[in-house]
Amino acid sequence: MSYKGLDSGWFPVVLGTLSISLAFFIIYLVFHNQFIFDAGKIIYFIVLAFFAFVFASWLYRYIKNKRLIMEDYNDITKLSFLAFLGVLYYAFAFFYTAYVGISSFVAYLFFYLFIFFYLFVILVNIVLNYNLYTNKYSFDKVTYAILVPSIVLSANIILSSVLLTPPIAGYYSTNILQIVYIMTMVGFGISFFQFLFVGISAYISHISNRPNYVQTSPAAMIPVGASSMLIINIMFMPLFNYIGLFQVPANLAIDFSMMLWGFDLFLFLVSGAIAITHIKCRQSMTVWAYVFPVGVSTFSDYMLWLYTKLELFVYSILIFTGGLIILYIYAWVNTYYLYSQASKK
Repeated sequence: MSYKGLDSGWFPVVLGTLSISLAFFIIYLVFHNQFIFDAGKIIYFIVLAFFAFVFASWLYRYIKNKRLIMEDYNDITKLSFLAFLGVLYYAFAFFYTAYVGISSFVAYLFFYLFIFFYLFVILVNIVLNYNLYTNKYSFDKVTYAILVPSIVLSANIILSSVLLTPPIAGYYSTNILQIVYIMTMVGFGISFFQFLFVGISAYISHISNRPNYVQTSPAAMIPVGASSMLIINIMFMPLFNYIGLFQVPANLAIDFSMMLWGFDLFLFLVSGAIAITHIKCRQSMTVWAYVFPVGVSTFSDYMLWLYTKLELFVYSILIFTGGLIILYIYAWVNTYYLYSQASKK
């Protein structure tokens, strides 16, 4: 059997693996454990190599069979998953500053790439919503996967939080800082309302007597990532008041974030129950939707802990990290089974 390459369904695998590094980094920030920091750093560089392989294989797939370009365009999930390229860049750049460092050249390179990937994710969002509004997709094909582009749009906070805070912010002019902040606020607004409107449509579609619900049920965890990303955006906003563009009171940010955190926890418990009760079921690559949203939750919990210093969020970080590792192993088991079965055909 000749090698056919990998589709965009493998980008969540890369992001899920990177989520382990994120969780370890968050634990390091809380407990200052050097071993955890080093482990996260090693995982980061492994994921870089893994991403290079997946990305090259993804391109090879289209080069070998150009008809797949239109097939994937017409596939609502595969088109949505293209947006993962944006969040992968944000995450890779974020960890580069944490594990390697920064210079003037790198700071400006990150800024220009930030604009490029931001516009790329906007384009994916526009195309996806155009296809939705023009009824190019059957309603029973709509899942929470369509939230991915809007989540990634608000996920620019992963990198903009670095670009807008010292010492990296010192490399930029006030105009650049304002541009990044405006883009962050716009991304947050689009993500928030898409989460409400598109998310409701996906929910209705999923519960409408779908026969293959087992295959799509892991997507129920995606709103966990959406609400967590909104929390991260809101919690960072008061830190950017120094720019003098928008003024967000810290107490208001905490209040709204706590309400979202309650919803975040609720969704995590529901999705966790789905995973446990279907643990013997072999699922598609959608199973990776269980993983990366939980990693994002560790970040949002850290931001709440940073503001409130409540021990509740320390325990929450540890619980989410434990759940992340378990779901990560579960996803790999399913992936191995999926490809081993495919190789027999």
